[in-house]
Amino acid sequence: MTPTTSVSTIGDRPDPSPPVSRTASWVTSVVDRAHRGHPLCAVAVGTPGSGRSALLGAVHEQLRRRGLPVSVGLPAGGETGPVFVLADDMHLWPAPVIATTLGMLDAGTIGLIATTEPRELDPNVRLLRDHARPYGAVLELEALGTADVLTRAARAGVTLEPTMASQIRRRCGGAQVLIDTALAAIRNAAGGGPQIVGEPAADVIAIVDQVAREWHHRLLRGLDPLTLAVLALASVRAPLDPDSVADASGVDRADAAGAIDRARGCGLLRGSDVFVSAATGPLRDVLGDRRIDELRHNSVAAGLRAAELTPDTALLAAEAGVDDPRIVDALLAGAADATAARAVVLLRAADRVEPGRDDVRLLMAQRALSSGDLDGAGAVADQRLEAAGPTDPGVQEWVELAATVAAHRGLASHAADLYRWLGSNPTSTQSLSAAVSLLAVGDRAAVTAIAEADRGRAPVASRAARSMVVRGLLATVGEAGDTIAGDAVDSVIRGLSAGGSASRGPYAIRILQAAVAMMLNHGDIAAAQTIRTAAPESGRALTDAEIALTAGDLEATARLLPSDDPVAMSDRLRWQAIRLGLARRQGDIPALTAAWQHGLPLLAATEVDLYLLRSLGEFWIGAACLEQVPAITRYVDAADRLLAALDNPPAWSASWDFAGVQAAAIARDDSAVAHRLARLDRAAAQDRTARLLARSAHAWVSLTLDGTDAGAETAADEVPGSVDALRSVGLHWEAARLAGMAALRADDPSTAAGLLDTARSAGEDRHRTPPAGGPLTEREAEVAHELLPRIDPPGNR
Repeated sequence: MTPTTSVSTIGDRPDPSPPVSRTASWVTSVVDRAHRGHPLCAVAVGTPGSGRSALLGAVHEQLRRRGLPVSVGLPAGGETGPVFVLADDMHLWPAPVIATTLGMLDAGTIGLIATTEPRELDPNVRLLRDHARPYGAVLELEALGTADVLTRAARAGVTLEPTMASQIRRRCGGAQVLIDTALAAIRNAAGGGPQIVGEPAADVIAIVDQVAREWHHRLLRGLDPLTLAVLALASVRAPLDPDSVADASGVDRADAAGAIDRARGCGLLRGSDVFVSAATGPLRDVLGDRRIDELRHNSVAAGLRAAELTPDTALLAAEAGVDDPRIVDALLAGAADATAARAVVLLRAADRVEPGRDDVRLLMAQRALSSGDLDGAGAVADQRLEAAGPTDPGVQEWVELAATVAAHRGLASHAADLYRWLGSNPTSTQSLSAAVSLLAVGDRAAVTAIAEADRGRAPVASRAARSMVVRGLLATVGEAGDTIAGDAVDSVIRGLSAGGSASRGPYAIRILQAAVAMMLNHGDIAAAQTIRTAAPESGRALTDAEIALTAGDLEATARLLPSDDPVAMSDRLRWQAIRLGLARRQGDIPALTAAWQHGLPLLAATEVDLYLLRSLGEFWIGAACLEQVPAITRYVDAADRLLAALDNPPAWSASWDFAGVQAAAIARDDSAVAHRLARLDRAAAQDRTARLLARSAHAWVSLTLDGTDAGAETAADEVPGSVDALRSVGLHWEAARLAGMAALRADDPSTAAGLLDTARSAGEDRHRTPPAGGPLTEREAEVAHELLPRIDPPGNR
């Protein structure tokens, strides 16, 4: 504004009663320095509505009370001594007038108290601030926070909830004058009396919105067209660097830089040049939709001329309706590594630019799947595959997606059918997921065909890694042997650890589940722990809990087990099996019962496959503990049929039959025990892990079913070796229990003490040194029972 000697503009400004601490001390310091006759240059820097003019009015009032000479604007001349010049909105003064004022200040003929917007690039404003800095009299007025709004509301007689105060602050952009005006309007709406605003308060929000809209409208009407153009670009998230603004608005770079500076100084741009959303409507009223759309289009067109098209620029281009073939590619590239929420925004924009594009729809479905939307991903896949042929370009990726959805739903046969429809020659990228799906339902021939087809392709690194995993898994259902089993584990570890597409993509979690199940069956806990690091982060927690339960680390199992139900049905079954197994090992009958009841519907909804046999084994033993074996018989029979179709490969059948021995022993079913032991004995002739489990199973049965002294003596002889066998395959809890059972049945004190020591050692963290000789003490018997939480059928307790 033009400098003037009138004082009316100071006194007529509304007093926003700024925060006392900083502003009041600044006013006091300025007035005291003036009263002592010291040279003075003070500047209050703030956006419109920050209360800077009210501060100048406060200084003016105190200087007047002390009888000091004051001039609002440059003095007219004739003064006999130094005059204190009050300069409001000095950023609007012409440069020659500012130069004259600062010259008079340097000559000592005036003191200066000024206000200005925070224009960082304006040379005159920078010069003014440089003059005030030596006096320590530059006051930066920041936007109000929620706590400030609560304080000012209390002074105005309005009681607010913090949430409502935050709403008011956001709608007013933190501007003091606007917030005070809004609070006054709220009080006036209540008849001028005290007002208490609770939640929700739609009427209060409407009052605030109306006040803010009018205030922003007045503010915007006072801005020049180029500054309005900058604000319009900010409102559509266009770049605000000088070159981009210059291209969009058709001005030179210097003018664009000045307009950006003015836009930032007007208070409608917050950190990172984010436009105050409450001013969007008034901006459209003042500038017009047509001009805003034109500026956005110009900005996007300029951005598309850049050598590299960023996802943000591509998104702006899509929203602006610009037609450029690079837009979709840039949006796809950005969505590939984006968070789920941002990926949805980018992909929807890409689909609007080129509706129905296959790669866009595929990535949308994949991201829906990763976010847990099985129905959404499945519907898109079904729509794509409904009229497709197995040789259509790109159909393999859609099959993999649909198979992943089927596996997550617990429908292993559907996933296998999808790959059978595709044929025995999937693309190399899908060969591993196809093999995992087909092996799950026991289709060894189809997996063999895939492995043979992969051998004929160039052995590039990613294909070699996938082939190692396929060959390793296939070996577990082929001709068994000790060396072959160990080599299979090593082959899978090497293939998945090599990275690449072997451990990525929508099917990665299913591949991990297959690999971990294979390694736990083999008794290689270390291998399972190693391979889980190759898994996607989303699949690790459940796998970690499963590994910990197998190893007998109950504390870690409880800590690692996710608290919420997984989305996938197959994972939900595994989750419930871990809960059931943990409760059984801890001797927690109520928790065991609850887990069983919640698990039964999952068993009905989920098909039996190779990778779920361990989970089904936990249900089997739990059912025996609760005398519910008939309820699970059909699932046990389905598992037996699956294994029989594969000729009962020891790599998968041995751990299953060992679970069957435990379940049959708890249920005291002699025929079932004999059947499972016979199966284990046959497997023992082919596989080392099966031999170790068979040896332990015989000792287990002798201790639980043979009540004679001879049985106890036989078991006692076998127990140390059986315990070592169980520990060597990672079953530490079972090893501790077996030794504990033998210790409780032993008649010889030294034998009992030795067995108890073995139980303690197998229990890892329950170490106690038994006394040399003598019978078990009461305390030692208690320890044995702690190592051995009994869960017998209710009829046997």
